[in-house]
Order: sequence, then structure tokens, then C-alpha cells
Amino acid sequence: MGLQKFYQRYLFFPAERRLRNIVISHLKGTSILDAGCGNGWLSICAWEEGLSVYAVDVAENEIKESQFISKKRNADIALTRTSLLGLPFLDSSFDSIMCISVLEHTSNIEQALLEIKRVLRNHGRLIIVVPNRLTHGLFYDKFVYRLIPIRLVISRSYKKTFLLTNHEMSTLNLDRKEVSMHEQQLTLSRILRLINGNGFRVDKIVNCKFLSPYLRSLCALVGIKPLAAFEEFDDRIVELIPQNLAAEWAIICEKKQ
Repeated sequence: MGLQKFYQRYLFFPAERRLRNIVISHLKGTSILDAGCGNGWLSICAWEEGLSVYAVDVAENEIKESQFISKKRNADIALTRTSLLGLPFLDSSFDSIMCISVLEHTSNIEQALLEIKRVLRNHGRLIIVVPNRLTHGLFYDKFVYRLIPIRLVISRSYKKTFLLTNHEMSTLNLDRKEVSMHEQQLTLSRILRLINGNGFRVDKIVNCKFLSPYLRSLCALVGIKPLAAFEEFDDRIVELIPQNLAAEWAIICEKKQ
């Protein structure tokens, strides 16, 4: 079920479809870096648009999984295991870079942004997605992740929903992954200061999610599937709420000269 459920052309959850549309529609040029690709779903979405995609992640499991998925989809994506703090690319290599739900897991955001700036061409596009400390962070980092039984249930349920099947994980010799805690707690004002202070100009901020992440966690806890209709409603109202109430933001940036 893993491949068929999540890696179909139209993503399983409405919130992921919306995120995909936001990110892909703002890419510029043809040479794309997925900086912190995870299991590679957005890399595949970009490749399906005819773009030349390179993808990196620091986690061995994620790279193995991405390679497996890419092979199944016959996707020509160059995958490398490396840290954002030292990217193995020449200066000005990419037209656009997407960094989706990554910086909050990074020990040194400033260094990561400087490396991203180095490998991005002048006036290139950077798309960042990060969670809101004041909403998402309070719920997950201060509550869910600190309650071990809840964390284990949610983690296992998410594996069944998003990731590979047990057979696929066994074939790849993957360790069972637990939900990783965030190293950084980001408010909108802080991430904007970091972006502006490290060589980028912010062009646009988009609210990505409002209540859907919390509903998913509740559904995972009680063992039922999230309601697609609720997520579709969430996608509509998230555009109307104040930015500080969003669960996460997509921030569209351009590299300064």
C-alpha cells in the first residue's frame, strides 16, 4: 500500500496536494535542488513537470527510500546523502531550491542558508516551508513528542499511511523510523530575519495548513483515516486566517546579488 497510496500522481491528502501545488508553481528555471528530500515525494513531483532534479538528505534511510521510489517510478533524479551544512555542488548550480520541512531539524540554520545561497544562481528562487512555533510547535514539541506512548502510536500509524510497506522496508533493510523532534523553534519573525540576513529577499508568504495536522494526529491515535473533506475545508480557510495562526508557512524567496 505504501507506493500505491502516497506516490500516486495525485497525492492522498488534500493538504499535500495543496503544498505540492504551492511549491511546484513557484519553481523557476529547470535545474532544481530538493534540499532535504526526505522520502522524495516532492522531487518526483518536480521531475514529473519535466524539470532536472537533484535531491539530498542527511538520513541514510531517506536516501534508500527515495532511491527505491524513484526506481519504481522510473524517475531520473540524482540522489546524494549529505548535510545542508556542506553541499557537494559548485557555486551557482541551481535555478531553484526547495527546502521543505527541513530547517527546523537543522542545527545551524544560518550555515544551511549560506550553503543554499552559494549553490543557487543570482536571482534564483528558494522555497522554504517551516512549522509555526506558536501553534504546531506548542502542540507537537511541547506535548505530543514528550509523551512516549502517543509518539509511538502516531509514528507507527504514519508509517502505515505515508511510508513503505513492511515488506518494502524489509527489502531495503530500513530501520524503523520514529518521529524526530525539532532542533529549532521558529516564529515567522525569526525565520524572516534569518532569510533576510543571509542573502535572500522574501517575495511571498503563504499559509500552508491550519488544523489538518492536529486532526491527522488524532485520527492516527484512534486508528482511523483522516477526513479528506475536513482537509479540503482546512485548505480553504487557511488562506483567510492571520499568519501567526497557521501551522506552517511556505516562504518564497529570491537570492540577492
